[in-house]
Amino acid sequence: MPTLPEHLLARLTAPLAPVDALLAARHPGDPGTRQPVHTCYVPADRLHPDLVLEWGEAAREALAENAPSPGELAEATGLADALGGDRELVERVHAHVLSTLSLEPVQDLRVDLEDGYGIRPEATEDEHAVAAAEALRLASAAGALPASYGLRPKSLDPAVRDRGLRSLDLFLTALAGSDGGPPGLVLTLPKVSAPEQVTVFLAVLDELLPRLGLRPPAIELQIETPAAVLALPALVEAGRGRITGLHVGTYDYSAALGIAAEHQASDHPAVEYATTLMQLVTAGTGIRVSDGSSNLLPVGDRAAVHAAWRRHAELVTRAWRRGLYQGWDLHPAQLVSRHAAVAACLLAGLPAALRRLSAYAEARVAGAVADEPATARALAGHVLRALDAGLLDDAGLAAADLDRAVVHRLGGRPD
Repeated sequence: MPTLPEHLLARLTAPLAPVDALLAARHPGDPGTRQPVHTCYVPADRLHPDLVLEWGEAAREALAENAPSPGELAEATGLADALGGDRELVERVHAHVLSTLSLEPVQDLRVDLEDGYGIRPEATEDEHAVAAAEALRLASAAGALPASYGLRPKSLDPAVRDRGLRSLDLFLTALAGSDGGPPGLVLTLPKVSAPEQVTVFLAVLDELLPRLGLRPPAIELQIETPAAVLALPALVEAGRGRITGLHVGTYDYSAALGIAAEHQASDHPAVEYATTLMQLVTAGTGIRVSDGSSNLLPVGDRAAVHAAWRRHAELVTRAWRRGLYQGWDLHPAQLVSRHAAVAACLLAGLPAALRRLSAYAEARVAGAVADEPATARALAGHVLRALDAGLLDDAGLAAADLDRAVVHRLGGRPD
């Protein structure tokens, strides 16, 4: 018999009840939904209804011109060593890139009215904000809109605050139309430096969205100032459970720290320190962290394109190893190295992930657990990302004595 009676333990542990509720609210866990592998940023004046199809076509042309064979793609992206010289894997990466560039070249699209767009005359930005929203509606009607898309307006800094909020209003008004607009809307607030900016942004949306009949969008914060990194917990708290992502602004953040332009990159130690802190603050909250972009664009002759692809694939691979499964792409030809690096990361680790996850599931049934539940969840996450990418199917699961129901349960994804 226990020494302490139940009523005494109940009294002693009663103070934890509100703590339990608070922790559960703050850390609901990953949403279990598919995460896009990238966000493609396009200036508002360049957006048109066929943009995603155009990016896919341009990427396929870059692939055909600069790396038409599986071996050439592996060498051009520097992924040959990561694939261990395995010819089958090299061919599967190439096939995946070709397929993805045809079926789903862009997984997340963001209309940019901030740095990539710049400062334009008032009437010009008005026109572009409305035209971009209308183009997105047309793309949706044609089945050419990614599952997630949205807008990055100007920040809430005093110099551009009014302009940014006006464009936000115009864009959302045009997007809503009479039917509430296409699903999958995401809004990215750039250059956040204080939690009050998050509070005000949400307050503006709370006034605007009901008037337009818009569904609540996903909200992302762009972390690109030292003040934002220092205030990360307060920024997340100010989001009141409505923030879905934090995106690092590699170049603004690097410049703010005084890092020379030639050394500004997402794998600079200072930037990686920031993204690690972002991961720490958001762990278990359901908020996902995205890496930044590579400003070395794959343009020019074949040597220049290959150099840019190798650098981009290196950054993507490094990010994935650090648990950052999403980043920015700024040019259609970057889709080649993005999807190649993603496929290489997934395929190289897939056999071990399937083997360990199968062993864990069997051990659970037998009552002899080897891997920790948290490790099993990470293994299931790898398998789920392979399923999402089309690099694994039900037959592959069955060969490992697994099925989707088991993987979904272990990975925390609803069936």
